[in-house]
Amino acid sequence: MKTASPGSETEIILLAIAKEKLSFARLAAAAQACDNPKAKRLYNQLALDELKHLLTLVSLMDGLADDWLTRLDLTLPPADRPDTLPQTEEAILRSTTEEEELSKNFFGCLAQEVDRGELLDLLQTLRAEEEDHRTRLRSLLYGLEADRPVVAKWLRSIRRMIPAAHLH
Repeated sequence: MKTASPGSETEIILLAIAKEKLSFARLAAAAQACDNPKAKRLYNQLALDELKHLLTLVSLMDGLADDWLTRLDLTLPPADRPDTLPQTEEAILRSTTEEEELSKNFFGCLAQEVDRGELLDLLQTLRAEEEDHRTRLRSLLYGLEADRPVVAKWLRSIRRMIPAAHLH
């Protein structure tokens, strides 16, 4: 993803807000198009996570000196319904984890293009937030994998090998 180098904190946050709005719109559209109740629930949960991140970004702008409210566009982009939607929780989480990785890399690329320390700090903060969200998604994914019979059996066998005193 090639972009012009941002010149201010406001421009960086506005870029981040645009990315989060698009992510939110895609996940909300996926939830609306989904027939599977478990998948719909997960899509909605992930969309709400993106909305929270969007609000966090807006709150970051509060401390800025310029009149950022005149530049803020809160219009959600229209999200086309995807042709194929992941329907399993695992596939949804994997897909969303990949999107978070792309966002993290996007902020990393922007960080390489800026010179000013405060811009670099802000981009590193945004990148760390994307990594935190990705980590939460991966832990949800690994939780699903632990529910599989083969993995559950393996975990039980490991527990039997560890003395009970070491488990508490």
